[in-house]
Amino acid sequence: MKIIYLWQLVKLARMPIVFAVIPIFLIGVLFALRTGAEFSLSNFLWGFSILFIIEIAASFANDYFDYEADKHNKQIGFSGGSGVLLEYPELLPFAKWASVCMFLLALLLTGFFIIISSVPFWALGYIGVAVFFCWFYTAPPLRFVYRGLGEIPHLLAGVMFPGWGYLIMTGTITIDLLIFAIPFGLLGLTVILNFEIPDMEADINGGKQNLIVNKGRYFSFIIIFCLYLSIFLYFLILAVSRWMDTTLNLWAITFLSLIPLMIALLSVVKKPIQHEIATKYAIRNAVAGFLVSFLIMASLFI
Repeated sequence: MKIIYLWQLVKLARMPIVFAVIPIFLIGVLFALRTGAEFSLSNFLWGFSILFIIEIAASFANDYFDYEADKHNKQIGFSGGSGVLLEYPELLPFAKWASVCMFLLALLLTGFFIIISSVPFWALGYIGVAVFFCWFYTAPPLRFVYRGLGEIPHLLAGVMFPGWGYLIMTGTITIDLLIFAIPFGLLGLTVILNFEIPDMEADINGGKQNLIVNKGRYFSFIIIFCLYLSIFLYFLILAVSRWMDTTLNLWAITFLSLIPLMIALLSVVKKPIQHEIATKYAIRNAVAGFLVSFLIMASLFI
């Protein structure tokens, strides 16, 4: 492969987005440690490597199967695809088969991980579900994002990322983990809604079906605000009920969840619907969401 392509492949992997999911994964790891699990460096490295490979494979696959739709898009960093395949269409076959190989590698590594550790056999199914939704998010015949179902994988991912971090440390999934992870599923949903706002016109031209295409930008801003509000109220209820109050500082987490809520409120008040202005508010919302996940992760260290 030509040297000129190496940087393009890094761009195709969309590393900022890959790194943005790491705090959610670490939240699951830290929650496990807070609830009595012992840290295993080998389990952590295996689990992180599998997640990392899946995320890069998803970026490759999405850009490949969104090639035609992205012709209508403007790449702005976190949405609209990487733009690499539009500029270098000769990389299309590589993107497709590299993603296939990486998804298979993730499953293979999970199998080895199960053999050498105490992680249960059903963990292979757990990763299999992740691979399934990552591939068929844009790939035929299911093409979730083209059938009005693209938000579902992101909702699931928001729960499954911390779940995977918890699973590799404890060897199981508990009801306490699920209770704690639900708000991160809602947070995952805000991510895709914020990403879709700048792409509305391109998604319409590209044949995608999503909330923004069907209901418009302002309705999506309202939904994003409601999701952030739900996250805040959820943590507030947990804090008031003193759920696991000897293990977690839920009042601190509740306070942190006000950050994206206040930022999202601005987009509801200002009612931005024009592309450039709406994009600025969507970026602010997305950054606030990433920031709160990082801060919640940091709070679990204290």
